[in-house]
Amino acid sequence: MNLKDELGVAPANELRYVGSRTKGTMGQTEIDEYEEVTPDGNVIARYTVAEHTNLRGLDTARSIQKQTVA
Repeated sequence: MNLKDELGVAPANELRYVGSRTKGTMGQTEIDEYEEVTPDGNVIARYTVAEHTNLRGLDTARSIQKQTVA
């Protein structure tokens, strides 16, 4: 399964990468941001995908937030 399918982006729409950043003293949280763009170029949603690595035990957790754009 690719990220577009995981986020539930419509097949006709494009998932555009916006940027990334890290948080934490050792960069243990990686945050990627994406936009869902219609074929006519309208941004209809923004996604934030965060992956956190616990430094004790190296467990990872992933969270996804969706913000619709009016």
